Amino acid sequence: MHREMMQKWGKDNFPLSIVATEMNDTVPEHTHDFMELVIFQRGSATHALHLPGGKVSYAVMQGDCFSVLPGETHSFSDGNHAFYYNIIFSPELIRGQTPALEEFDSWESLFGSRTPRDRKKIHLPLADRMQIDAYLARLKEELDRRTRGYKTVAVSILLEILVLLLRCSPKQMAVKSGTLPGDGGSLLKVVNALEKAPEKHLSLAQMAKLSGMCVSSFTRKFRILTGVSPTEYLISLRIEKAENLLKTTDLPVYAIADACGFNNINYFIKTFRRFRHVTPAKFRAGRN
Repeated sequence: MHREMMQKWGKDNFPLSIVATEMNDTVPEHTHDFMELVIFQRGSATHALHLPGGKVSYAVMQGDCFSVLPGETHSFSDGNHAFYYNIIFSPELIRGQTPALEEFDSWESLFGSRTPRDRKKIHLPLADRMQIDAYLARLKEELDRRTRGYKTVAVSILLEILVLLLRCSPKQMAVKSGTLPGDGGSLLKVVNALEKAPEKHLSLAQMAKLSGMCVSSFTRKFRILTGVSPTEYLISLRIEKAENLLKTTDLPVYAIADACGFNNINYFIKTFRRFRHVTPAKFRAGRN
């Protein structure tokens, strides 16, 4: 195991950096003395926390974002076309903004004290992933150019990223109880199809066929990768799409329900309330 220290921040020792990692197989066990935000852009992998009594592993995939706190020992393995960004920074960098950030319910889940089996992640909707990509591009440009005032701008962008993440509802990270040898790509093929067109009606049998697995094997391995069943994952994507349409269009609720794959308006309203704790109409009114 090796320990990464804040040593390569540049000639002016500004404690904020972005590291892009294309992982073909493993990232060895290591620890560090800085805060780390991991944002998976592509593929999947196994993330492990190494503890005195052993290690606890989790399946992570594209769209997942989670934190690694100073002093935590971790590693990655089973990299399947995995590409992710690490935003690494000193907690001191945002110290003055911490009280405001702690007002978000997600703050404690991501940055507070956690037990190994009670880890949370953010799974970013597609629209938020695109926004994160834009923030990262701006942040990288500022850190590369280092022109006058870049520190102020860079911290501002970091705060924008944190606020975007903290506005999302954290999800429980599924403790990995199995392996996905050679199956990760097949599962991601299904995930990509669902994310591209969540309104399409794909049965569980059709999803399993697309993955090349039987229904029982597909369902079990999908849950290992995502933490939820295929059906629940699809419904969550439909709700995310509905939420975006409620925010950005004036379409009536029944039209949004239909555009998101809900053929029954009452079922849509009931499902939306289960996920967002408010009806679609009240959600839209609250955003105006």
